[in-house]
Parts: sequence; structure tokens; C-alpha cells
Amino acid sequence: MKRRGERGSALMAAVGVLSVMTLLATMSLMAGGADLAIATRLFRERAAFYAAESALETALDEIGSGGGPIPEASLRAPWPSPGIPVRRWQEGGWACSRRICLVPDVGDADGAADTTVVLFDRGFGFEASPLPRGGYPVVQLLVTAERGESRQAVVAEVAAVTCAPVIAAAWTAAGPLELGGDIRVAGEEYLSAVAGWSPVRLLAGAVLEGEQVADPRLSLFTGVLEILNAGGTLPRLDELPEPIAGGSRDGLFWSRGDYSGPLDGRGIFIVHNPAFDPIKHEASRIALEGGVPGEGYDPAYSHLDPVRQPARLDIPAGGAFDGVVIADVLGGVTAGFTLTGALITLTRSPLTVSASSPLRINGSRAAIARSGRGALRHRVGFRPVPPTAESPDQCP
Repeated sequence: MKRRGERGSALMAAVGVLSVMTLLATMSLMAGGADLAIATRLFRERAAFYAAESALETALDEIGSGGGPIPEASLRAPWPSPGIPVRRWQEGGWACSRRICLVPDVGDADGAADTTVVLFDRGFGFEASPLPRGGYPVVQLLVTAERGESRQAVVAEVAAVTCAPVIAAAWTAAGPLELGGDIRVAGEEYLSAVAGWSPVRLLAGAVLEGEQVADPRLSLFTGVLEILNAGGTLPRLDELPEPIAGGSRDGLFWSRGDYSGPLDGRGIFIVHNPAFDPIKHEASRIALEGGVPGEGYDPAYSHLDPVRQPARLDIPAGGAFDGVVIADVLGGVTAGFTLTGALITLTRSPLTVSASSPLRINGSRAAIARSGRGALRHRVGFRPVPPTAESPDQCP
């Protein structure tokens, strides 16, 4: 039997427990809602950033292509503004835009009043650079991606330089060179006709026009990357792709084996077997044929090993190439071919080249400098920027 004063006590306790549980549930819902709101905002921000990165890659591909929007005149003094209007497009549901301009040298960063824009690696690190008084201007891309309330802007600064070849002769030969047939090698001012391990031996028909420099200490194999990468923008030769199957060879390519395909184009073309070491190869040949191991001899390296043979460049189809060609060995020339720029042969063994059709090597410092111009892919800076940092639609 309950007393009159105890009636309803259990109900009050239950109500109190329910109130506490309701309060806890409410607080949990509020906390969960806040976490959901934060997670949603972070997701939107990350999605916008990825969308802007994707749009940036689209813009880089656009300006890096041969038909890109940047006028050639804007990449040379006096570096006029490209004057390119903003481009807008849709990508994966995002509204994207890009703006292109040159970075003005408002602080006279290089100490030269005549450069009104910022130049990338002004001297390329070498006194004898093909461009001793200038580099290529820095191009700034401002890219935005927007969808609903989500918006992100990124800016990247790129330069029109992949590498800056420093080459001193129309033909540089790492070993003894003998030329015969319809061959003419011509240098120009400040560019020798031939620089080699020893004086070139000329047979009937071959002609040199210009200075011939002999340097018995010449060792190109270990220095090819340094020759190509004077500006420090090409980290590894491995980054160069194999030559494309068809069309013009425009750009930077590396054939890892023998090559006898088309050679029309411009840029840098390398024909080199990675397993071939010119110094060890020649040391092995002398040791096995003469019986006297010399400098550079490695018993583990045999010049008879078929895997270690030099990659051979043959020219059966002729054509014309503007830039730099590097080959382990230059073989047969059975069709007319003209190279404007420079040729480098890496073999240390005696090399005899005989041409039954015209072979013309015309040294050109301008062509050597142009050869290092790849797509505008050397990124010198990349960062997200606040949406309010977007500039007007047209560069000043």
C-alpha cells in the first residue's frame, strides 16, 4: 500500500530521465549537424580545387600545343602583351575560365631596365649560352572553376623552356671521325664546324666550312645531360618519350634503339641505347683486340655483347630537321638530308660516315636555342588563390 504523499514519484523520475535523454539527443543531433556541415564544406572545397587543377591541365595543354594561343612575338623582346581574352568552357559540370598574361618585371628583378617582363633563368647558367643576354618570359595562367556556391582559383607560372642546349660545333664527335662522299659540314660565327676527339679525316667529296677543333679529352657520354639541360629544367633524359609513329618529329624524343624512320621535324632527337657505354665499349674493344687493358676497361663489360651495341641512326628517307640530333652512331645516308642546328655522335670508337646522297650539317646557334623550346610545361610556381584575386578579363 502506497502512502498518499508517494503518489506520482515514479512518474517524475521517468520524466526527468526522458528529459535528460531528450537533451542529450538534441545535443548529439546538433553536433552531428555541425560535423555534417563542416564535412560538406570541406568536400565542396576539395572538389572545387580538383576541378580547378583539371581546368589548369586543360589550359596547359592548350598553350603547350603547336597552335597555342600565345603569339610568338610575345616570347621575344620587347615582349608585347599577348592580349588574349579570357576563355570560358564547361568541364564535368564546372564552369571554367582561364586568363593568360606575362608577368611584369615591376621590381627590375634582373637588373636590366630593358626587360619589362620577368624572364626565366636569364643566363641559363652558362656564359656561352645560345641566349647569353636573355631567357624566355614567364607566362602566368589564372584558372577558375565554379559550380553553385563552390568556386576555386589557381595560378600557375610556366616558362617556354624545356632545356637550353650549350653546343660549340655543328658536329661534335666523341671519337675519331672520317667523312667521305657528298658531305658538307658548315659552322657559323662562334660555332665551329667540327669539335672532335681528334682531327677529322676527309675523304673524296667531304667538305668542312669553318673551324675544326680537336680535343683528346672530349668525353661527351657523361656530359650529354649537362649539354642539354643547361637551365636545369630537364631532370632526367628518361623523361623524353619515344618518337611518335607518324607525322613530323616536332619536340623532344629519345629512341632507345636503332632508328631509320622519318626525320623531318624540329626539336631534339636522341638515338641512344641505355646499355651502351661509349667509354667502356671502346676500352673493351682495345683490350680484346690489342691485348692491353686501358683506361676505362671493365671486365664485366664486353663490346661483343649484342645487348650493349650502340644505337645506330640511318637516314634512308632523307628530309630536314631543325634543332639538335644526338646519336651513338651515324650510319648510312642514302637520301638527301639537311640538319640545321647541331649533330653529336657519342661513340668513342672510330666512326666512318659515307654519304651517297647529299648530307648537309649547317651549324646554327638560333636553331640550337629553338630546339630547347618544348611545350610550356616547366612550372615555376603553382598555388591556390582567393577568388577575389582574379584579375580583369584582359592583361594590361
